[in-house]
Amino acid sequence: MMSIRISAKQSLCSIIASGLLAGCASTNPAPLPPGNAADPTVSVPVRRPNNLLVHDETTVAIQSELSQTASSAKSAETMHHDMSNMPGMKMEDHKEMPPQTNANTEEKAVADEMKKTSEEMKKTSEEMKEKSEQTQSQDFYYTCLIHPQIHADKPGKCPICGTTLIKKEGAPPK
Repeated sequence: MMSIRISAKQSLCSIIASGLLAGCASTNPAPLPPGNAADPTVSVPVRRPNNLLVHDETTVAIQSELSQTASSAKSAETMHHDMSNMPGMKMEDHKEMPPQTNANTEEKAVADEMKKTSEEMKKTSEEMKEKSEQTQSQDFYYTCLIHPQIHADKPGKCPICGTTLIKKEGAPPK
């Protein structure tokens, strides 16, 4: 026969654990206050949202004004104007207008001015190119001993390895 030895400490713990389990299993939740919406026995009236499609006073007023404006515009478009009975609207009242020679002269003057400015800009551009070519024709350049593909027109450091560039005679290879 197998004997099981249980100490007093173990038996006390098992009694307490069984008491807690029994207490938790038989406990009912606290009652809900009367009229609480979470209570399944309470009937809560459902409030429907206001109809969002109904227009308020401002919207109705604006729509009314817009429809009046639209109808006025339509009637104005279809209206026939009799110009013969309006003072100042008869063609005999208008004196012959001078030809548009004034406008044509101005257009020609502006075109001539633009052409002159364009020619001056071309001349200035060519002069600047010549100066640039004269300045760039140096008899030396700076390069890196380790990276000969690096060329500079002034002393400095190699952008790849950081060594000091050395001066070489002649034009840099292209």
